[in-house]
Amino acid sequence: MRGFVLFFFVPVLALAQGPGVAPGQKDVMHYVNLYSAADQQVITSPAELPAFIGKLESKRENFKREKSFVSYLFTKTHQKYLRHYTSYCSFSDLLNDGTYNCLTGTALYALLLNHFNIEYRIIETNYHIFVIAETQQGSVLLEATDPANGFVDNDTEIQKRIATYRENILQRPVASKSYYDFNFDLYNEVTLDQVLGLLYYNYAVVAYNKQELVRTISNLDKAVTLYHSARVEEFSRIVLLSVLESNLDKAIKENYVRKLQAIRKRQVDVVAHASVH
Repeated sequence: MRGFVLFFFVPVLALAQGPGVAPGQKDVMHYVNLYSAADQQVITSPAELPAFIGKLESKRENFKREKSFVSYLFTKTHQKYLRHYTSYCSFSDLLNDGTYNCLTGTALYALLLNHFNIEYRIIETNYHIFVIAETQQGSVLLEATDPANGFVDNDTEIQKRIATYRENILQRPVASKSYYDFNFDLYNEVTLDQVLGLLYYNYAVVAYNKQELVRTISNLDKAVTLYHSARVEEFSRIVLLSVLESNLDKAIKENYVRKLQAIRKRQVDVVAHASVH
């Protein structure tokens, strides 16, 4: 097929909907089950994460300051689960063998903060996603991809990190390949429910980079059901152009075009409805 450029596994733009899910509304395993179902993988040791959370709970009373407990949670979670960074992985990979990326690592931290009734905000930019815990002693930025210096509790340093993320500079890991630069600047809060949309978007990207259009369209359709965003709209346009420029059988091409146009129409309709309200 012609016209393919590589996409990164990055979050989609969500409509602004305030801070993360109110603590205590839904438990960790509810989201773990949703996230693992999205990648259709089996969690090999389903009791391991609840046991880990139990150990954290047993230590919480040892910390007089909430910020100190968050620091402990950050370190222990990294040691236990965030062991092998890669751009290409699923949420189940994180639980099964410690392979993670910025999205899945951030999602796990947010789930744990949610479980312990600690206010938090999941924030996405064009090429990154991170979480800020709002502790009783002030804000803490948790950077999942930085085990050594990823716990940032100094307000000045937090703002420096955020400023770096907001520059939206694309770091190309392979200079010889062509990567897609997005035509917008993102800085948005994302809920735990919306993370599921991010995962489906990433799986659509995986399939697209492999030129697997059936899986691309299927995952993109699921993503747009959860997200109505500029990023999904732009990606669906790129996929549509790739289909139109392809040498696919006419009937297959027409089928794909209809599906992509339906996705794009649903995206536009929902955004228009949201703008009215």
